[in-house]
Amino acid sequence: MRAAIVNQLGRPPHLGERPDPVERPGHTLVRVTAAALNPVDLHIAAGSHPAGAPTVPFVPGVEGAGTVVSGGSLPAGTRVRVAVPGGLVDGTLAELVSVPDGACLPLPPGLDDDLAAAVGVVGVSALLALRTEAGLRPGESVLVLGATGGLGQALVHTARALGAGRVAAAGRDPHRLGALGAAADTVLVLDPDSADADPGRLAAQVSAIGGPVDVVVDLLWGPHARLAQAALRPGGRWVNLGQTAGGRAELDAAVLRHGHLRLRGFSAAALPPEQVAAGYRETAALAASGALPLAVTTRPLAEVAEAWAAQAASPGAKLVLRP
Repeated sequence: MRAAIVNQLGRPPHLGERPDPVERPGHTLVRVTAAALNPVDLHIAAGSHPAGAPTVPFVPGVEGAGTVVSGGSLPAGTRVRVAVPGGLVDGTLAELVSVPDGACLPLPPGLDDDLAAAVGVVGVSALLALRTEAGLRPGESVLVLGATGGLGQALVHTARALGAGRVAAAGRDPHRLGALGAAADTVLVLDPDSADADPGRLAAQVSAIGGPVDVVVDLLWGPHARLAQAALRPGGRWVNLGQTAGGRAELDAAVLRHGHLRLRGFSAAALPPEQVAAGYRETAALAASGALPLAVTTRPLAEVAEAWAAQAASPGAKLVLRP
């Protein structure tokens, strides 16, 4: 079969040939029609993932969509979403993939394969971060800090779908913020080179998003963490999902204490499979209804090296490869 193959850690994959997966008990063989590319794929292939460095050569890709070929309890031809621990086994950037039976989830009618692949990791992360970690309630206000990438877009749309009363989106690309449309009530363009911790500047930024919020979901961290803290109303909840602006942040301990703020870190990679499966079923239903209109860019699998470079450069859309 044709597959994207990583031969050297830290180098992009190339298109090559791998043996077809063999049928085995407890596994379903799936013909891949769409495979999403995620930042985690690049971390795994660089050998920098917390789970450890994979053994090369391997096929990357942690999620995708396709049709059942054989095995498992689902009839051949069933459209499914699949998830695999990319790097530990051959992944989804291939014509065929073998996955545990429980990792095959039937797709709802009305959800095309490209979006089904694209909404998995980001959609489940957004849903569970907002509802489970932040405890978002209908009518509450949300600030998405870092709203221009795939996960940021998913957070904005999911907050709206969960009934948020006001959704503010902050990011460093005004064109991508504008593309969110009516899903964001207000947008804030951040300085891509620095973040001002001056109290007056922070107060002006909070005013620009419509005032303090109940929940901040933060993909930036670094210097922008001061804005996240300043934007929370007393008793507010702050969930960190990333650090694209830096791994260290300076916070005001007094504001944290006297504001009774709650700060939590969240990664969907630590969730049990059954929780991920339940989250994906709900996310897929939202996507099928039109409530998660993520920007998706598709490429043929033969262009995997180009797609890899685009992902490394923060494409502002979900990248999907078609075998």
